[in-house]
Amino acid sequence: MDFATLSETIATGRFGRALSRLVPATAVWDREWDVCCILDGCRLDLMREAAAAGHEALPGPDGVDSLWSVGSQSAEWMDRTFAPAYREEMARTAYVTGNPFSSQSCEHILVTSDEVLPLSEADFGVFHEAWRDDWVDDGISTIPPESLTDAAIAIWRNREELGVDRVLVHYMQPHAPFRSRPEWFFGSADIEHWGQFAGGDDGDDPADEDLDLEDLTAEEREALEAFAEADDDEGSMNDPWLRVRDGDLSFEAVWRAYRDNLEWVVDDVARLLENCDGRVAMTSDHGNALGELGVWSHPPGTPVPALRRVPWVVREGRDLGTCDPALPDAVREGGEGGEAGSQGDGESDEDDVESRLEALGYR
Repeated sequence: MDFATLSETIATGRFGRALSRLVPATAVWDREWDVCCILDGCRLDLMREAAAAGHEALPGPDGVDSLWSVGSQSAEWMDRTFAPAYREEMARTAYVTGNPFSSQSCEHILVTSDEVLPLSEADFGVFHEAWRDDWVDDGISTIPPESLTDAAIAIWRNREELGVDRVLVHYMQPHAPFRSRPEWFFGSADIEHWGQFAGGDDGDDPADEDLDLEDLTAEEREALEAFAEADDDEGSMNDPWLRVRDGDLSFEAVWRAYRDNLEWVVDDVARLLENCDGRVAMTSDHGNALGELGVWSHPPGTPVPALRRVPWVVREGRDLGTCDPALPDAVREGGEGGEAGSQGDGESDEDDVESRLEALGYR
């Protein structure tokens, strides 16, 4: 066993999980903010690079501070951020999320408890799972930032009648899939099409009978071949970090696409800044490991600094009224007091959650 493999085994195994709990992490509730933007999977050095380039929503690179996150993966972050100890803070907060882990029990993730997930309307002043209504399967399968920003602005402007005084908005970017390289995520862009290739365990999915290989583009054929050759134990074809590790993608190309996804979401945070009076924070639930201590991507319960040390940026917003979004239907129909949110129904809802987590590389 080489050093990288050994160190990865230690960092992501029992020792790593035990050490991870000793990291002096900071919950977002311990910082001052009115609107807090969680930019999913954002490394500290990526944020500082974007700041150095002069993005209007960011300070200079010296203004990008950091904190140690409470988790190294989204479900772990939710489990610890929304723990029972923070019920008082949560009761006066609106949580707008694009991350489907909000509806998962996550028993399979060893570092999560059985006290928090799945989240419910009763946990927050307002709870809006934007991913249920605003997920797109056009080019890539994800939730773009625009609908989350619209919801955050509308809720902030109506906070008094909704009974909240803070908004926590969980964007999915810069997390993969990347808008600039949709061909890397074939199978995640069209859930129905993906099912034809990843169907039954016995490989006898009837949908395969309708598949004509001659109809595939060169990019689709290449992606299908990569999927067929993939080792399930080695991770998902939708995880670009594992593909960098395996030599399927270059680090430079993935980093450029990752940076573009960050700019995608920060462009929309700029819109939030000009439509909210108040202190707007930007941070992340976790980073992405790029081989540090042999670790790649963002496994839960991992104490590697590249995963746990995340950006912390605070900007002062000013409501210039440049847009006027309506409250999401689910929030408006919930009425005063935050009995808001949107819930699916049974098996079809579970299928949606599974397919969307698969699109993000979690399945």
